[in-house]
Amino acid sequence: MFDLYIYSVFLIAVAVGAWLQATSGFALGLIVMAIVQMSGVLSIAETAAAISVLAFVNIAVSLVDSFKDVDRRLFLFLTLGQLPAIALGITFLNFLTREATVLLEIVFALFLIIGSFSLALNPTPRERRSPAFATAGIGFVGGIFGGMFAASGPVVGWFAYRQPIVIASIRASLLAMLGVTTCTRTVLVWIDGIFTQSLIFIIVVAVPVVFLATYLAKRFQPKVTDRQFRRAVFTLVFLVGCWILSVAVIELLRESI
Repeated sequence: MFDLYIYSVFLIAVAVGAWLQATSGFALGLIVMAIVQMSGVLSIAETAAAISVLAFVNIAVSLVDSFKDVDRRLFLFLTLGQLPAIALGITFLNFLTREATVLLEIVFALFLIIGSFSLALNPTPRERRSPAFATAGIGFVGGIFGGMFAASGPVVGWFAYRQPIVIASIRASLLAMLGVTTCTRTVLVWIDGIFTQSLIFIIVVAVPVVFLATYLAKRFQPKVTDRQFRRAVFTLVFLVGCWILSVAVIELLRESI
């Protein structure tokens, strides 16, 4: 059934997230998850499934002109680390959804709060690249959260921006990596049967919004410094995380009384 409030909240969240991801190389999942879960219009599992599909659209448009900038080594080892962890993250999500919904909300809120700091802080590039095993290890950790919340960016993004690589290559590499991992996640949750008719419909409606927001992000870059941009996003995500955490903790206390 069409619900104007649900569609309005979701499409606004998607527009903001797509614009930010096209600008920074990650953040679509984090922003959409934060806004949608604060409003409560969709479950975490449904939102993550929708993000997986829409992120791929955003990535495909963003990489049309920047695929040549992908750093193959960074892309390869982050992706190899993430792939086996995505299924593990989905398993955690399904278990908590069935057995401990409030705990899932607390974990998600903490993820938002901690993840927001990766956006606020200005990472100092290392003198040398991190070794392959470290890159794959970060990818694995990011893959778990990518499987749970379709948002591995806060983990792998901070790590990538610390590498002595030009910013354009970092952004392109993150987008390419997310392209592979979101496809993988989409296939896995499709097998689980998460894509109901109503969820598919809202995703289809959101696709043009992703195209438009991504195009505008590429056409009109924000007239703010990178640090100002990141701190603005940090503030939004941090406050939303605190709100969701407080609501979940209050609910947990009520259940224990």
